[in-house]
Amino acid sequence: MCVIGGATLPFGTSSQAHAEGGSYNVDDASVVGAGKCQLESWLREWSHGSNGLYAVPACGAGPVEFGVTLNTGHGTAGPGINPSIKWQLRNGDDKGIGIAVATAATWLHGRRDDTQAYVATTFGIDDARRWMVALNAGVDRVHGESAYALYGVGLDFAVTARWTLLVERMWTHRVITDQGGIRLNFGDSSLDLVVGSERSLHAEHWINVGWNAAF
Repeated sequence: MCVIGGATLPFGTSSQAHAEGGSYNVDDASVVGAGKCQLESWLREWSHGSNGLYAVPACGAGPVEFGVTLNTGHGTAGPGINPSIKWQLRNGDDKGIGIAVATAATWLHGRRDDTQAYVATTFGIDDARRWMVALNAGVDRVHGESAYALYGVGLDFAVTARWTLLVERMWTHRVITDQGGIRLNFGDSSLDLVVGSERSLHAEHWINVGWNAAF
């Protein structure tokens, strides 16, 4: 699932779209699945010394996934809550192109700070689907401001059955966020090590260590 970016917090510091899972911003077109749940979680350490803790439980009902991102740290002065809904229009997990629509909101101190709506697509670029691409396009509306375009592209390469390399870029209003890392898959769980940076008025760098599990 995903919650792509943040309003009051810059895209790289919030927890919106979790893209290819975990702390990635660019969302894929997959959903948890009917009657199943997952938990994505990570610890983020910023270059200036602060840190943040994130947890994203989500469950599926038919082709619809319901999730919520819970986060604290990095100047939020309290917990942040990001409810989200994603509806898979076309399943492309095994072949073809996957398509989903999603919406998410950021709540801080009991006030909605940000709302996002976007389309996510996923497809393979080789027959074995070792190379996978995720594309996002939508709008991001910050509280008290106009709605702005939101775009993202992510690329995954399955080095082996257990190791995957991931890179992505997200564009929002005045902010470009890049992330890249490696994922270790084992059973229904995975571990992530991700580094990221943000180009905006307040440029930042960070590293994430994450754990993701389905049940």
